[in-house]
Amino acid sequence: MYTTSTILTGCKLLWTQGQEEVMDLLQAAPFQNMYPRPFVKEDQSAETVMQHMDQLYAPLHLVSMVSKHGTHQQLANARDSDLLTKERLCRALSMFEVVLRRMRDILMKDRDLWMGPPPINGVMNVDECQEFYRLWSAIQFAYCHPAAAGHITIEEWCGEGLQWAGCTIIALLGQQKRFDAFDFCYHMMRVHNVDRQDVEIQQGASSLKKMVERIRVYKALNDQIFSVLNKHISTSETFQRPVMEFQPPIYQA
Repeated sequence: MYTTSTILTGCKLLWTQGQEEVMDLLQAAPFQNMYPRPFVKEDQSAETVMQHMDQLYAPLHLVSMVSKHGTHQQLANARDSDLLTKERLCRALSMFEVVLRRMRDILMKDRDLWMGPPPINGVMNVDECQEFYRLWSAIQFAYCHPAAAGHITIEEWCGEGLQWAGCTIIALLGQQKRFDAFDFCYHMMRVHNVDRQDVEIQQGASSLKKMVERIRVYKALNDQIFSVLNKHISTSETFQRPVMEFQPPIYQA
């Protein structure tokens, strides 16, 4: 889990860097002979307007100016800089989807281990569930208990890395909706929102209210993580899953 979360955090940093490089490309565009398409009036020729724009931006084109007035070494450096500026992470060079695809391939090699055997009823297991999201639900329930005084919390141990690892595996296995529907912590939070009871979880331990507050924090974090993951999973053909059709139950009259 720790290795998985570290890899995902690194890829997320690369993705963030790609967002910053979008601004770099916009600022460098005039110096690379890239400019917005001009507005052409009805009585104007598009070719004439484009020629005027070329002449207007020509003094800013770095490679062209260095080729005329610079040395061979300066020209080589200008071309390398121009290429380096164009080939940025924000131009589909992000490693995030690559890592997600590789993780999914690893998970699918042991499909039965992570997803369990096919359900007997053909839809989903009810009494005995062997899917990963159920195990992760139990793990999340354990560390949502408020830590006792003087004890180190899971946030201090792992930060957000543990949540990233668990949510990523759930999303890649296609178990997010079942996790949202059947998670133990989410169920406790929904019940507490109705009855508003506040009791001690254990003798001398923290109250139920504090545990529900921790659950809300983790649910908000999970939703943010799933939102980021789904942006990549939903737009990539690699992660597309076929729509499953189920035969409705037939009752004898």
